[in-house]
Amino acid sequence: MKKNTLLLLLMCFCMSQYNFAQSLKRKAWFGTQFAPLDEEKRETTGLPTTEGLFVVQVVGGTGKALNLQPNDIVLAINGNKINAMPALSQTLANAYEGDKAEVVVFRNKKKQTLKGSFAGRPIETDENAEVIYDYADYKGGKLRVIINKPKKEGKLPAVLFIPGYTCSSIDGLPANHPYAHVVHDFSKAGYVVLRIEKSGLGDSQNTPKCEDCTLTDEIENFEKGLLKLQGLPYVDKDKIFIFGHSMGGVVAPALSAKHQVKGVMVYGTTAKSWYEYQLELNRLQSLLVTPKPEPMAYERYCREQAELNYEYFIQKKDLAEIAKNPHKDSLLRVGWEYDGKGKIYSRNAEYWRQIQDLPLLENWKNTKANVLVLYGGADFQAFSKPDHEQIVYTVNHFRPNTATLKIFPETDHYLAKTGTQQNAYDMFAQGKIQELFNAFDPEVTKTAVEWANGLK
Repeated sequence: MKKNTLLLLLMCFCMSQYNFAQSLKRKAWFGTQFAPLDEEKRETTGLPTTEGLFVVQVVGGTGKALNLQPNDIVLAINGNKINAMPALSQTLANAYEGDKAEVVVFRNKKKQTLKGSFAGRPIETDENAEVIYDYADYKGGKLRVIINKPKKEGKLPAVLFIPGYTCSSIDGLPANHPYAHVVHDFSKAGYVVLRIEKSGLGDSQNTPKCEDCTLTDEIENFEKGLLKLQGLPYVDKDKIFIFGHSMGGVVAPALSAKHQVKGVMVYGTTAKSWYEYQLELNRLQSLLVTPKPEPMAYERYCREQAELNYEYFIQKKDLAEIAKNPHKDSLLRVGWEYDGKGKIYSRNAEYWRQIQDLPLLENWKNTKANVLVLYGGADFQAFSKPDHEQIVYTVNHFRPNTATLKIFPETDHYLAKTGTQQNAYDMFAQGKIQELFNAFDPEVTKTAVEWANGLK
């Protein structure tokens, strides 16, 4: 279930009419592809310093409104120095549509200041549905809600979509993104589909940063989405479904154990403790790398990782305490993306420990809905077929004939038909994300829609 956060290039995918049922401004959109300023670009442009970001392409948004041009070097935005992508992201994170924008650029060997206003992010379209931008209250702030409402009359069935663990916006999904396929395939089938941003993402205002939130916070986050969906006047409250992908398959039963829904669908998830999952994950993925490790080095690594996992997840030791050992500190920083400040895998470390303590199978036991478990045989992240089988076994033990397992032998974690775990791993490791997206397996959403239709 772990994956690296993709670098967003701030590119536009579509522009459309939209319906705002909200009081949230759109986040600023620069509409520009940037590249780091290397020595060659510095010499070519005549820039006397090494600071700034090189403009590769301008496709719309704020960049177009300000007449930003390819080969410009952006030095500052509203007084904030822009010397790397993180500085740009941090500046734009606090900028909204209509806010003042002053951009200092280096063009034709001299500085210029471009003045105007920030343009908002593009609005999604759906040929089968009206796209409604709404919000939900959360921890004193507001979370962006996006609703795809089919162009039909009457009370409609509905789906709450819950994505995986990364702190990535669910707004502005490109057409080939697997999540876009899920949303549009359900809306095409006549379902209202609701997405809610994680805390601090997208247009959300005055909510904690996603990276700082715990799993408990995130469950509350998506519960707000479910409650929003239940309150929509055009939704049939007796025909609400949840679709959880990856970590969304952990959050989904936490909600369905508490709230009555018609059905729960999960793809690429887990049923075991996080401690066990990590041990198996290390052994599997360590043998998918190229070149493969020397056998004894592989065994030492797996045992070292087992010790780290035991200390953190079972003994509940603080990461800083574990990291006092220099070798373990190195292992944590390389293997766990430990930042030395309480975060691993780009999230609050407590987020992961709460997964360990979450009564996952108890939640499945207490779920009164029908359940569809989807498993991809090429998935090297949520790799365990027995885990998916165990969810079905648990549900059917307490509510016979209410859970179904569907297997897609050649499909991976991204819902891409890649053939094998090795092929999927190699494509991911080589950064072939768009190729993975383009290999989407339509049988996954077709199966999910048909299953849900059968319960309506």
